[in-house]
Parts: sequence; C-alpha cells; structure tokens
Amino acid sequence: MHKVQFTSDSISIYLLREYVYQILILTGFMILLLASNSASALAPNPGATCTGIAGASQGSLTNNDYNSLISSLGNFVQVAGNASGSIPLQVKISTEESSSNTTLNALTVTDFDSVRAINVRRTFPNTSAYTDINLDFRNSITTQPIFLTNVALSAFDIDYANSNGNTFDDFVQITGVNEAGTTISGTFQSVTGSNITFSDSLQGLLTRTVSDPNCPAKNLGTQCQGSVQFSQPVSSVKIRYSNTGYLRTSTNQEIDFRVDNYCYVPQYIFSGTVFDDNGGITDTQADANNANITSGTYFNKPNYFNGVFNTPQELGISGSNVRLANCANNSITYPTQSVIRNGASVGEYQISIPKTTLANNTNLCLVESRTGATYPIRTSSESRNVGFSATTYNYPNNNFGRVIAANAALVLQKYQFVNDCNASTLVYASVPMTGDPRTGFSMDPIQNNITPQQCIAYKITATNRANLAISDFIMSDVLQKKGVNNAQVTSIRVAPTDNNGSYATDSVALGLNGTVKTTALMLQKNTKSDFYFNTKYGTTVNP
Repeated sequence: MHKVQFTSDSISIYLLREYVYQILILTGFMILLLASNSASALAPNPGATCTGIAGASQGSLTNNDYNSLISSLGNFVQVAGNASGSIPLQVKISTEESSSNTTLNALTVTDFDSVRAINVRRTFPNTSAYTDINLDFRNSITTQPIFLTNVALSAFDIDYANSNGNTFDDFVQITGVNEAGTTISGTFQSVTGSNITFSDSLQGLLTRTVSDPNCPAKNLGTQCQGSVQFSQPVSSVKIRYSNTGYLRTSTNQEIDFRVDNYCYVPQYIFSGTVFDDNGGITDTQADANNANITSGTYFNKPNYFNGVFNTPQELGISGSNVRLANCANNSITYPTQSVIRNGASVGEYQISIPKTTLANNTNLCLVESRTGATYPIRTSSESRNVGFSATTYNYPNNNFGRVIAANAALVLQKYQFVNDCNASTLVYASVPMTGDPRTGFSMDPIQNNITPQQCIAYKITATNRANLAISDFIMSDVLQKKGVNNAQVTSIRVAPTDNNGSYATDSVALGLNGTVKTTALMLQKNTKSDFYFNTKYGTTVNP
C-alpha cells in the first residue's frame, strides 16, 4: 500500500508538473499574443489635432484617397478627406532616388485591419542611398500651393536587422516647406509602446533598441511606429527613407506611412475676369459713328457688347480693381487677400477671405472700378451679388465687361430739314432722307441762311448696336439761345409734336426756348429709334 501510495504520489506529482508546464506555456502564448496584438494595433498620432486653431476644419486622407494617390502617381489628386468641401485639397505623390542602382519596388497601398497606408520597399546599393517620397499640397480652386496647419504623419515598420543575409537599419526623415520657403522638420510625437526615437544628431526617426525583434511587415504596429507633427503651416512634405549608416551593408527593407491629420481655416474664393466685350471687333475696326447694324462691322456680332466673356474671341484687360463689399453699402469693403495664380491671363483676378473674417455678413458683392481713360464704357454692372452661401467656398466666373469708346453701344445721329413751319403739312416720317437739308432730312450743313419765319425740323436717330437692351434711355437736346455759345439767334420749339416720341413733363413747351427731352425709354438690342421736333429761328422769345 505504501508502495502503491508512493507510486500514486509520484504519478500525481508528475501530472501536476506537466499540467503546470502546459499552463505556463499557454499563459506565455497568450501574453505573446496579446503583446503581438497590442504591437500591431495602430496608435493614434498625438499630434493629429486642430485644437486651438479658431475656425479650422480638420481632415485626413481616407482609405480611397490612398488608392487614388498611388494609381495616379505623379499627378494631383482631389482628396476626399476634405471636411465636406471646406478644405479644397489636392495632393500629388512623387519619388526621387539618390542612386540609379537602388532596386525599386512600386509604391503600393497596404491594408491592415481596414486601415490603409503607403508601402515603400527598397533594396539600397549602400547605406547612404535614399528614396524621397514627396507629397505636394495644392488648392483645388486656385491651383496654388495650399498651406495646411498641424500636418501630422506616422511611419511604420522602422526597425533594425543585423543577422546573416538580413541587414538594415531603417531611418526616416520627415520634413516640410513652410510659408517662408524654409525646410523644417516635423516635431516628434511620443507614441506609447513605441521603440522609435528622434535622433537630434541625424534629425530623423530610428530605433536604438537593437535587441528587439524585427517588426512584422505591413501590420502598422505600434512598436515600430514613429509620428511627427509640423508646428508651422506647410505646403509640401518630404519623407526620406534610408539607413542610419551605422551598418556596413543593407538588404531588402520596407516601411509604411500615413497622413494622420491636417487643419485649414476655410477660405471663400471669388474669381473672374475683367474683359474687353468687343465680340471680336478689333480696336482698328471699331467706329463710334458707325450706325450700320444690317451689314459691315457691327452686323451679326452676337458676342459684341453682350456682358458675357466669350473666349477665345474676347480677352481680359488690365487696370481694373475688384473688391469684396457689402451689397447694401458698397463703401464697406472686407479685408481680402489677392491670389496670384501661375499662368493667370490678363484681367483675371482671384481674391480670398477666411471664413472667420466674415462672421455673419452674407450680403456680399464684388465691385469693379477703374481709373484712367481706357475702356471707359461698362457692358455689365459695376457690382455683382455673389449669391453667398456659407457652405459654398468657390465663386468663379464673376466677370466684368468693358469696351473702348469707339465700341460704345449707342450711336446718335442728328439730321435737319428746312421747312415752312406749316404743322398741318409736315409729317416727319414722310420726309425723305436726302443730301440736301432743304429737300429732306440730311446731316449736311445748310448752305444758305434760312429766311425769316422758316423752321428747321430735327430727326435724331438712336441706334443700339449692342446685344443688350439700353434701359432708361433719355434723349435730350438743348435749343440754341442768343448769346450762349456764340449763338446769334434764339430757337424755339414749334409744332408739330412727334407722336412717336414720349416727351417728359419737364421738356420745353411749344413756343419756348429750352431743352427737348423724352421720358426714360427702353432701346432694345440691335434696333434704331427716331425722335423728331421742329424749331423756329430768328425770333427772340423770353421764356
């Protein structure tokens, strides 16, 4: 029994030891598993924040953005992570190699736990060779560089290997270009659970914990994650991937990187062109006295003086100023910034205003003005309501038209006809157009003095050559008065009254000297209108 008991105890101890050993193995495996899961979990970049930036929108690249950038490598791509359109961002990714002997693998998108990043895989010919991955930021509205604030990035799988056939010492430098054009380094962001440090001497990210195992590739693990944030606005970022140079050789190696964050105070962009609305009629062809709208220069010119910028016939003109103002009071101007676009055409303007500057002012107009004598005639209103909406950030094609004096829309022609002052027999519309003012309406001068009691009838033809109606047109003519402008006699208005003209209540009455004046009329586009009145000379009348 004792033996049996002893045997039984021995077996029990053996089984207990085996059980404990298995438990320890299982526990160790679970600890490793948990550690592995923890190491492979992407840690938030502490710098991925817009806190403290008044009015800023926050954005980051979406998973689809990574795919778009890689599929359109070297070209600007419209970013979907644009905070509902408030960040007009386009990004371009390009690469540069320091050595033509570097073995290249195409940039790819890696996906781990539904989180995407860009994978860079290289075999460098030596430990001093490097690859630059450049990210350029552009405003999708102005096509100019856009300066983003608090740009934060993370690089992954920055590890070290010094075993037979597997030698590398990953080194990542992340720099940006600020508004002064200076290259600056990203500020290191400490990530809990990461072995990555920032080397002040080398100015980059690396690991000095050489006893750690290599990080698994493409798993975006925290253990080999290095994060940075730029303390100044930047328009581009450069990620330089290389080796530290501490080892003598290098082999196949790779990293991944992500854009974690960027901030931007939304800007409203207003743009357009001040243009010559000549419809293709050149300055040499233009003639202020040409009233022919049935043939010749001003016939069948639908783009002439129509208030619309018709390219390529029409071009922009320089010398105007466009400002953003309150529609209710154009003297209230908002502080704006002019945007200089590369390759901008003459007459083109772009102005921007931060969202925070407007506050609750939404009644916005663009007002165009000009000094000097060139292009004195407008073909559009001086003020344009932009139709502002707080969720719309781009307001293009706010164009303003002008023409030179010789291309004015209105041509006035004055004809005269000597008559016997018999109102009952004078029918204006029946008087022919002749070369002699004694036989019909003519623009030629009266060769001989008129005899007493004769009258001179006048026909004024207003021709609207434009493709816009002329509203509030008022025809007026001041009758001659002795002693004024060297006049020898006084002229008075006499019958008949023009039934086709609508004369204003303050127009000179029959039998008096003064100003013949119509009411405000509408002259339709490409039309002529005739106005008549009769005068008698040689009689002095005290009005």
